[in-house]
Amino acid sequence: MKVRTFSQISYRIILFIHISLLIFSCGPREFLSPNIILIMADDLGYGDIGCYGNEKIQTPFLDKLASEGLKFTDFHSNGAVCSPTRAALLTGRYQQRSGLEGVIYAKGETRQTGLDIGELTFADHMKSEGYATGIVGKWHLGYHIDFNPIYQGFDYFRGYVSGNVDYHSHVDGAGIPDWWHDLEKVKEKGYVTDLITEYSLEFIEKNQDEPFFLYIAHEVPHYPFQGRKDKADRFPGRRFPAL
Repeated sequence: MKVRTFSQISYRIILFIHISLLIFSCGPREFLSPNIILIMADDLGYGDIGCYGNEKIQTPFLDKLASEGLKFTDFHSNGAVCSPTRAALLTGRYQQRSGLEGVIYAKGETRQTGLDIGELTFADHMKSEGYATGIVGKWHLGYHIDFNPIYQGFDYFRGYVSGNVDYHSHVDGAGIPDWWHDLEKVKEKGYVTDLITEYSLEFIEKNQDEPFFLYIAHEVPHYPFQGRKDKADRFPGRRFPAL
């Protein structure tokens, strides 16, 4: 059983804000269980998007979301790097309270650490309210299977657990294949960005008749810098470029 590790009052305030924004901006008030899709783009700065003033990079779909929805002008991440930011996002607490103050690296001692399953995540709460919960993309809150998203409130997981993978071979920074379907590693061809989009759409279609919470954690624009037509750089057991 999950241990309630932070104030229920604080959590209800966070939940109320999220749901209220969706209810009042997305339609009639009778939809008391709105579907929630949380999208994270890895290493994307607010200044990289057109709606925040960037004139070089074209982001028409994100610009449309901003023009037709709510656009935040003052928003702060809990951390400047991957693991702490994601720990804070999912638990609603400072990352220090969950023991993840720094990046969990593919190599070294930190590979053995992760988000304790005793932590109460946003997915845990949504699941308890009858929501179907899914994550597609990057996890980076623990490499070991004991820290898998399936044990952290998610019904469905398709993606990788490391900080980054080769966009084509799906190999992590330690030269280890890293592509998962729930609790199983799987071999699958495809460009990571396309796969994340494909499985996200599949989850939405499958759960369209019930409330769902989907966390889409894209790898782009994080390195390695590879396009759809580029070749894979990483292969198990071989040396490869650091970036």
